[in-house]
Amino acid sequence: MRFELEGRIIFSKDVSEETQKDIIEVLENGDIFLKGVPEGKENEASKIEGYKFEGKDLKLNMTSGTYTRAHEGIVRLKKPIMEKVGRKHQIGIRDVAIDTYVVTITATPSKVAELKGLKVPECEVELDGEKIKILFKNLGDGELKRNIIDRAIKFVKTELDKQEQDLTFEVCKIAPGTIVSDYKAKREITFDKDPTELAEPYGWVKRFPGRGQWFYTAPMAKLFRAFESLIVEECIEKVGFDECLFPKLIPLDVMYKMRYLEGLPEGMYYVCPPKREPEMFRDFVNEMMIKKEIPIDKLKTLLRDPGYVLAPAQCEPFYTFFDHELVDVDNPSKFFDKSGWTYRWEGGGAKGLDRVNEFLRGECVWMGSPEFVEKVRDDTLKYAEKLAEKLDLEYWTEVGDDPFYLEGRKNEDRGIEFPDVPKYEMRLWLPHVKDERKGVAVTSANIHGTHFVEGFGIKDYKDRKVWTGCTGYGLSRWLIGFLAQYGYNYEDWPEIIQKKVGKLPEIPKLITWP
Repeated sequence: MRFELEGRIIFSKDVSEETQKDIIEVLENGDIFLKGVPEGKENEASKIEGYKFEGKDLKLNMTSGTYTRAHEGIVRLKKPIMEKVGRKHQIGIRDVAIDTYVVTITATPSKVAELKGLKVPECEVELDGEKIKILFKNLGDGELKRNIIDRAIKFVKTELDKQEQDLTFEVCKIAPGTIVSDYKAKREITFDKDPTELAEPYGWVKRFPGRGQWFYTAPMAKLFRAFESLIVEECIEKVGFDECLFPKLIPLDVMYKMRYLEGLPEGMYYVCPPKREPEMFRDFVNEMMIKKEIPIDKLKTLLRDPGYVLAPAQCEPFYTFFDHELVDVDNPSKFFDKSGWTYRWEGGGAKGLDRVNEFLRGECVWMGSPEFVEKVRDDTLKYAEKLAEKLDLEYWTEVGDDPFYLEGRKNEDRGIEFPDVPKYEMRLWLPHVKDERKGVAVTSANIHGTHFVEGFGIKDYKDRKVWTGCTGYGLSRWLIGFLAQYGYNYEDWPEIIQKKVGKLPEIPKLITWP
């Protein structure tokens, strides 16, 4: 920040030439402004750039950086001046006035632009490229004592911080949201209903008591397995991944190393192991039986502190597998997992079948040289696009704005190597959304650079560069994108899906449902 001040110290009478000489001695003593300034930061302290005496007024032009800021500096002059001339010349100081004061804060042009129209009480704000100028006029001693300047600066900086972009926007060399490829369906898409609204009446799903969870009945499960098989055959196996079984209960220490706790701590389910105290649990059960309700407060006393989370990214065990191991980038690793659910706490954002807290996907994770990692990421995305085209599903691929390992993070202080594009996201069109061209993200292809390599202490045995990447094929999302464009009529589905599904099973036969 830079501070530029034009102000006055107003004396009780006209300042004589003799008095002026003594005051000038004070003004030329730069040490007055250095108290409390760290060593090496002296050039950030207040400086008197010019002064002039006019009658009772001592007019001052002052500048400063962030230490002993100019408005503090002019106030700091009062005491040494009075000690020098007060008794000797029988003169006092009536007021300190700031005629104009400009505080300049620098930020990126995009951040500055976000503040357009900002109103700040008792000052004006001007935006100019990389500069935010806060202008004050006609401030007296009273306003200075009420800290109006400091409060206004804090207000603007707070608003600026609100606009601060995630680390993604600093890392990415292509603007997030940029569409890099798209495909228009060759057939006419006539189905335009929300697949969620039809799924339950048709008996394909049933709402589960937990938010963002569904019971998928046999027809939907069969379609799930068909897409799972297609994605494995058409995408994952063609890139040469080996299937592994990843744990889904992840220790908190792993999430800490991933920096997931720093970026999105509010997006996970935390797991508290119970205490092994049968007698106390008997009390819990007895109280529940008598009251006919779950005694939550008592249950809390029987649980240990959170020690795990339910896997929110699915790739967490991969990095743990290589924790502090020596690897050979000439023999890279490519694993994939499709063994169970992934969990994200969406809170109020959980909606329909596409935005859920519990979902299935095929997760590919790999490690090797930067060139290898980038090629594998491109291949995983290429085969996903080919599959969509084979199914004649309308899609587009864009630069992602929320790579999971950068989400919510504002800075990086470890010298991490990042790729030019951390994430590509492929979306299937949702025709039932009329107000905008909206798509559901079905494939997320990510490169992490050295983020996880650094966090887990992974090294190449010849000290060569090691990068990692991951691609998630969201089975739940692929289904919704497919049903949004084809509907629930089996006869309208492409042949490749019909062959995979075979005969659709019947829905459960209940009297009261669906």
